[in-house]
Amino acid sequence: MRRILSWASWLIMAPLFAVAITFALNNKLPVGLDLWPFGIILEMPIYLAMFAALLVGVILGGTVAWMGQGRVRSNLRGQAYDGEVARRELKAEREKCERLERELKTFKAPLSPTTTLVPVQETLPPQTPAS
Repeated sequence: MRRILSWASWLIMAPLFAVAITFALNNKLPVGLDLWPFGIILEMPIYLAMFAALLVGVILGGTVAWMGQGRVRSNLRGQAYDGEVARRELKAEREKCERLERELKTFKAPLSPTTTLVPVQETLPPQTPAS
């Protein structure tokens, strides 16, 4: 399955790389980029300005997505902690159960092979009717 996804990603990304390279080769003219609040004017090829804008967009989008998933990550950390607590409690209870079973075996008297565990039935004397 991973191999198929790898091939699919290459089939999608290769044409995108080709388009990006073609764009860069055809747009080499310099453009003035005015960073207004700072009073800085940068001269750079238009493809570089476009790639820089794309990079800033990817970084900002990733940051917003990461921040949006903060609650999910927090819930997962809480569930992992609860699972670890439950795992330790289960281990302690199993150890306690094993200890009690060993203790119970020491209290039981071994049965001889001739001893049978047949319940003894006691009979009551017959009742005489009261006159």
